[in-house]
Amino acid sequence: MMITVFEGTTKYELPFSEGQTILSVLQQAGIKSITAPCGGKGTCRKCTVYVRSDDFEGSCLSCTTLAKDRMVVEIVPEVRFSYADQSDGDIYPPTPGQDGYAMACDIGTATVICQLIDLKTGELLSRISGSNSQRIFGSDVLSRLTAAEEGHSEELHGLILQQINYYIGQLCREAGIKRKDIRLLTACGNTIMLHFLAGLDPAKISIAPFTPVSLFGEMMNGHDIGLDFEGKVYLCPAVSGFIGADVLCGILTCGIQKSDGKAMMIDLGSNTELVLGNKGNMTACAVDGGAAFKASLLEHGMTASEGAIAGVKYADGELLLEVLGAVKPKGICGSGFIDMLGILLEEEILDEMGHIAEPDEVDSPLSRYIGEEDGRPVFYLTEDKTVFISQADISKFQLAKAAIYAGTQILAEENGLTLSKISRLFLGGGFGSFAHRRNSALLGLIPQECKGKTVKLGNVALAGAVSAAVSEEARNELARIRQLIRVIDLPTHPSFSDAYTEGMFFE
Repeated sequence: MMITVFEGTTKYELPFSEGQTILSVLQQAGIKSITAPCGGKGTCRKCTVYVRSDDFEGSCLSCTTLAKDRMVVEIVPEVRFSYADQSDGDIYPPTPGQDGYAMACDIGTATVICQLIDLKTGELLSRISGSNSQRIFGSDVLSRLTAAEEGHSEELHGLILQQINYYIGQLCREAGIKRKDIRLLTACGNTIMLHFLAGLDPAKISIAPFTPVSLFGEMMNGHDIGLDFEGKVYLCPAVSGFIGADVLCGILTCGIQKSDGKAMMIDLGSNTELVLGNKGNMTACAVDGGAAFKASLLEHGMTASEGAIAGVKYADGELLLEVLGAVKPKGICGSGFIDMLGILLEEEILDEMGHIAEPDEVDSPLSRYIGEEDGRPVFYLTEDKTVFISQADISKFQLAKAAIYAGTQILAEENGLTLSKISRLFLGGGFGSFAHRRNSALLGLIPQECKGKTVKLGNVALAGAVSAAVSEEARNELARIRQLIRVIDLPTHPSFSDAYTEGMFFE
């Protein structure tokens, strides 16, 4: 007996024995793009597939559904609600005379988010998001570049195509429209992610002089890259191999290109980009966002979804946890992690080197949360000790914040000004939706000089892609912004080493 399985553009013919579930057949074949954290008990609902058989067609849980001869199984991308999909930045008004619908997509390394928009009114109709399907080849860009170099480019292209095509179908079903009603799809993301979406080989981006095949910014047909709809696709323009379309879309949303004073944008994420400038010129650089924004690197890290500790306050000797969805904490996301570190620093549980103190060395009610796991110092966030921050988590954060600190210092130096002269600091990224400015400044993640000038805007990249979807003016503005940007290679800058070392410490 045999089932046919589609994973992206890859097709498998898999044999099975009577009584096997679909999940066991997939696991037996070594297919890793489907997970079952609950161990196949049907409680986590993470192993959903779409099946077609003689007596059924639709979605089901692969762990509780028996395989049947000649069944066709499609591995569907993850769909979940994210609290970090929104932005408070400027959205351009629709170009007059349009009809139909558009889709705007943010192709993040960790998360893919798509929104459906009415082209006539600019109204956001619905949204969908989930983990990037390419994660089976690694959680970061460099892992996927390596996979591409090892011959997996087509698979990476197929996985992101499958995810976008599935999201198109889901959004159309929710809105009661047809695929042919979508006139335009815009996509932003880092340059490597857009290469995978367009079916281009990104290998040269990893080798000096780091030249991409394309910097995009042109219209194309959706069918030309494998998307299942008849409209046009606009891949938003990038600046270089490491300053991508997400950066330009963020600038568009923040309005730096219209500013008289020098403004800074920090788009915090697994890849963090920094821009400083105004309507005359801009300087940009990119750093690895590290553990604070890459949930998989923290022992109890997770995205800003239900169950994530997104904020922490301390009052009367007790920790007050802000848990998304008002449910039992499952883990901690970047903003909650920053809040907790800020509290630990103020309560002198962390020293300037980032070390967790021994309980008997701390004069704070929070000393009771200090403990050990497998011989390692940890700080518990919950009374049942199911969620904690480890010493290793803190060390990883220090590496990330040191790089970001160096970026802010060097951009100011290159612009011939001090950080106190910056007129406005825009915080972007999903983290920027929840981050508390005080703790971010206390830890040195954002400049102390800019604490009172900081504006949190959330997902500025997605907001820019929405503007590009509805407005011709926005698309023209993106092309103009690209010409204003000068890129700095941080690791080779003469001031980088000193600034990075200084940024490692907590004050």
